[in-house]
Amino acid sequence: MATNRPDLWIVAAGGTDMRTDPDLAADAARGSDTAFAELVRRHQARVRGMSRRLTGSASDGDDIAQATFLTAWQKIATYAGGTFSAWICMICYREFLQVRRRQRPEIELDETAEIIPFDRSVPDAGDKLDLSRALAKLPEAQRICVTLCVAAGLSHREAAEATGWPLGTIKSHVNRGVAALRKHLAADQVA
Repeated sequence: MATNRPDLWIVAAGGTDMRTDPDLAADAARGSDTAFAELVRRHQARVRGMSRRLTGSASDGDDIAQATFLTAWQKIATYAGGTFSAWICMICYREFLQVRRRQRPEIELDETAEIIPFDRSVPDAGDKLDLSRALAKLPEAQRICVTLCVAAGLSHREAAEATGWPLGTIKSHVNRGVAALRKHLAADQVA
């Protein structure tokens, strides 16, 4: 069975929840663990991917994704409609900002550490530029906007709401970031 709205088409199969995200969120706000679990199931890949791209680290990204869903559960009653994915991505971005603020930019040197030389005999095959490395080369604002709009699939307006940045700034960072990614990836193909 499917609804008439293309964005809500879900084929009934093996226990798939037919409710919309706003319906699930309303049920979760009334205390339904199963409704919230369905929201997590639907959105966890997007949130994990977004948080991993923002941090550049799988483990840090997974920690932020977990914190995102914990915060979402605690604040589910504040969800006021609109696309649930934009709401959860906004929470993810804010969790990322909180983690970044807590991080110390100082590097402490361990003077007792042993220095291990690099093994130069290994072929340069591992040096190929992949998408993660290309993203890491972008300025932070561009990386954030590309991650929100391209990787997480938010509209420019939703990304502006999530970050608090002007819409024109989001569009500019996305355009410049995507152009820089293409340049980095094209240079890798030539090398």
